[in-house]
Amino acid sequence: MKDEEYKRLINERDVLDRTTLNVTLKEVVSRHELELASEIQRILKNNKIQKPDLHLKPYDTTTNYYKVDLTSDHIEKIIDIFFELESSHIGENGETTPTASFYASLVDKWNELT
Repeated sequence: MKDEEYKRLINERDVLDRTTLNVTLKEVVSRHELELASEIQRILKNNKIQKPDLHLKPYDTTTNYYKVDLTSDHIEKIIDIFFELESSHIGENGETTPTASFYASLVDKWNELT
């Protein structure tokens, strides 16, 4: 694969990075959403976007991207989970905490897929 094609693919609307998918997997498993966990595991196993031959970190899995082919219902469920996590980490006086900001960033990433 050529570098230009790779850059185009990883910037498509239905693509997420490995870290986002792993954090999502951890959270859906903790809520016993096993069907959703299975779907995310399938994506991590089967939907990796191949890196170009001259990629700077060809063996570093943290730089992997994946095509996300979940249903809109699954994506909405994930967004709801991260919204709940964000709101549960707001400070006593309604101030944003670093953890709330982290979950808000995940809401934003998943919202881009809808």
